[in-house]
Amino acid sequence: PTDYNHDLLSAPLLVDHDEQQHNQPTNNRQQQQQQRLLDRNGTFHQSRGRYGIQRLLSGTRSTRSGRTVQSMMQSLWEDWFHSLAHRPTIQLMTIIFFTYVVLVIIFAYIYLGVSMLGIYFTNKDDPNTDNNANNRNFCGMDITNHMEALYFSLSTMTTIGYGVSDYYFGDCWTPLLLVLWQACCAITFQSIAIGLLFQRISRGQKRGKSVVFSNQACIRRVQGVPYLLIRIGELRKHCLINVSVKCFCIKHERYYNCDDNGDTTTSSIETSHFVTRHLPLCYPQEEVNSHVFMSVPQVICHRMDEYSPLLPSGDGVWYDGQGNQHDITHTSDTDDEINTTLLYHKDRQVEILIQVEGTDELTGQIVQAKHSYVADDLVWGATFAPCIHPVEQDDNDDRRCRRRRPYTCHVDFSQFHNIVSVPDNVKECPYVVTPKNNDNNKK
Repeated sequence: PTDYNHDLLSAPLLVDHDEQQHNQPTNNRQQQQQQRLLDRNGTFHQSRGRYGIQRLLSGTRSTRSGRTVQSMMQSLWEDWFHSLAHRPTIQLMTIIFFTYVVLVIIFAYIYLGVSMLGIYFTNKDDPNTDNNANNRNFCGMDITNHMEALYFSLSTMTTIGYGVSDYYFGDCWTPLLLVLWQACCAITFQSIAIGLLFQRISRGQKRGKSVVFSNQACIRRVQGVPYLLIRIGELRKHCLINVSVKCFCIKHERYYNCDDNGDTTTSSIETSHFVTRHLPLCYPQEEVNSHVFMSVPQVICHRMDEYSPLLPSGDGVWYDGQGNQHDITHTSDTDDEINTTLLYHKDRQVEILIQVEGTDELTGQIVQAKHSYVADDLVWGATFAPCIHPVEQDDNDDRRCRRRRPYTCHVDFSQFHNIVSVPDNVKECPYVVTPKNNDNNKK
């Protein structure tokens, strides 16, 4: 396209996600995945929503510890419905089918036992009666072996219909109570099975896979302040509604402590692992509960100022795990500031978690999609390549478009992950809304 070209289209392509993924060594990819709290193993460089968190009860396997583990598992299975619903689909279907077969077999042997006991007591009360006639005349059940009992139980479970000589079982109460018992069990089992399968098949996790995140996050300076940019998009034509975005920063917090005499040693570094901090967003504005329009890709923005969890708090002085002092200050040496910030992110093992939550318009379900970024995924001095373009009139005049509503723009998801280099510091950015002057707001 030529009509809507601008500076970004002519800017050099900084990162091509397909080429980078192909050229990156296998060991580095595996090492990077192991450091993530949230996986990135899905297609199109997305996450499957699996956290690398293992829940343990430390200590020896004593009697008390064993009881604690047993009580913990018991508390989980008290909510057996959700415990089964969270099982993998293949395991859930296997459990349901196995339980169904077990119910059929149990009732088959109950029917066989009742029939054989009835024949036994009938022959015992009247020994002169022909045994062969009585074998098929006890309450008209016509059950004399295991196969007939299985067919009878399966017919009752599925309400197919009976192949017996007397549908009323000779007006006996025993078959009626047994059939009623199995019918109640069948209704209960089918209701639970349908509910579990429906919840499993229509879960919002699958719907959330159509929400995509950029493979890398960009950091660019606007009026001297760095801003974090993350692009999100929706692959489906029917987009989510009432979409909200939340971001979190998970890192190791280290605090430099000293005694009353001012003595500082390495042991005075206090570390707390995997501390979660809220990451405030400039867009969408969280203080006004702003929602995101997902019909076209959007860029999420975070201001990296002195209040940002991505930078050291206070005056910019921070200490690594060995007690070495570092300083992040806004100086003219941009490369030194960037390197120090990257060193801070890697020392604290900073991971940015972004969560998109919305409502599916058709089913009304709450849908969530998650993604993560580590220090190696942050690119300084870059922005996203344009992936939304207006449609020219010649394209709408195409024969294939005559029967459809003419398009206004098209989204090229092949450019969704691409980023381009930009100047180090700019006055304005289309994705960033800079804070306005209070005097101007008053006027």
